[in-house]
Amino acid sequence: MKRAVIICLISFLTASFIFAQTTSDTTGLYLDFPVLDLPYQTHAAKTTGNFFTGYANPSMKQSLAMSNNLYGSVHWGIKKLIKTKSEFQNILFTNLIATGFDLLTFYTPLGMGWLHEEYHRAVMTRRGINSFNDMNTFPFGKSLVYVRKVKDEDLIMLSDHYKQDFRRLMIAGNEGQFHQIQTLQKNNFYLNQDLPNISLYWMSTMINIGYLMQSGSDAFDKKIDESNEMDGADISKRDFTGADFTTWTDALFHPDKPYTDRGIHPSGVGINRYIKPSQLSDEARNYLQKQGYLHWLNVLSPHLFGFSKIRLKTTENGNYYGNFAIRHLLTPFGNDITLDIFYQTPKHNFFFALHNYNNLHSTFFGVECALIDERFFENKLLLTGRTMLWLQPHEQSFFTKKPSFGGMLSLHASYGFGCWFPYIAVEGKTGGWLMGNPFLEENLSVNVGLSIRVK
Repeated sequence: MKRAVIICLISFLTASFIFAQTTSDTTGLYLDFPVLDLPYQTHAAKTTGNFFTGYANPSMKQSLAMSNNLYGSVHWGIKKLIKTKSEFQNILFTNLIATGFDLLTFYTPLGMGWLHEEYHRAVMTRRGINSFNDMNTFPFGKSLVYVRKVKDEDLIMLSDHYKQDFRRLMIAGNEGQFHQIQTLQKNNFYLNQDLPNISLYWMSTMINIGYLMQSGSDAFDKKIDESNEMDGADISKRDFTGADFTTWTDALFHPDKPYTDRGIHPSGVGINRYIKPSQLSDEARNYLQKQGYLHWLNVLSPHLFGFSKIRLKTTENGNYYGNFAIRHLLTPFGNDITLDIFYQTPKHNFFFALHNYNNLHSTFFGVECALIDERFFENKLLLTGRTMLWLQPHEQSFFTKKPSFGGMLSLHASYGFGCWFPYIAVEGKTGGWLMGNPFLEENLSVNVGLSIRVK
């Protein structure tokens, strides 16, 4: 399935390169190193045994930053190296080389596949469940890559006592990939990077669309049977869930079903973790298919066609830029369909988003706004403020019509010493789902780290 998606991706990329543009701004390298993410790392320390081994279970912020550093630095390096007399050739060669690199890193640590699995792992670590990311073994060419070494007892605990986290666990990898796309788009827009990220956007988006649309097909039944036979009686070899989206759908429609009701594994040892499409009701399969169609909304953005920023007007003060992206993300209660709006004036960076949260029968709404990299003290102090207000389904329920009011407020402050920008960030939220935050309950997080900005 992944090979077919990648073949389709190449034709999309060829068309996109033709329209790709460059800006007159200086391309910059941006790296982010979140050294501390508390209180998440206290949970990681308890899960692995001590604080330092806890870094083997990075938070969502940490794994996202590390993966973005990989793509950002290499894409920046490729663009710096490719210099011809033709702007079209510069764009074409830069993006083709970036595409080759992005394809290679799908099966490497820090690549998009690794990030996908680390978002799954962060949800488990939050509840004290340890695991291993098979992307760390460089599994080139494998059609199935697992998060394994997860005990049945831990999955029973999560399913029976933390139902919202259990549902979020199944689709957290999907969340991570679209979080990466959004973050790289923000960097390209607000930092004026104009890096060759087109292949990464398309590859990550199309793999998720293909995976989601095929998850309800009968072909997945055979794939799951083959996986169970290959895994055998060794529980540590098994993936934590199998097909992400079928198990997510099953958990949505049957939130109170005990985990042990899945029965015994075909080998006779342990629980049969994987849910086949044929085990879903017609209503559940139709819902899963609908989400596959809605996932195509993720291609609706000029970013995917090479336009990282669009000049809206020019005045005596300078240029004004804008852009947008539509996103469809899966959540513990259903989905979030979002309109992201990017806006830049000669002096200020603004980000706005309208959220449309949906469970089975009801619709809820949220708004988001951010002021990014406000500069003080001769541009040395950078402040970013972000806030959200939302109505989400009560208790993250798939069936309820009752809303719960909530929100988030964050402040990120960094101070520059040349290209070095140490920072501290504080984020507080009420109960509710927030992309990139592993806590569904109320949470106050503090992040300390270092960013590098090279002009």
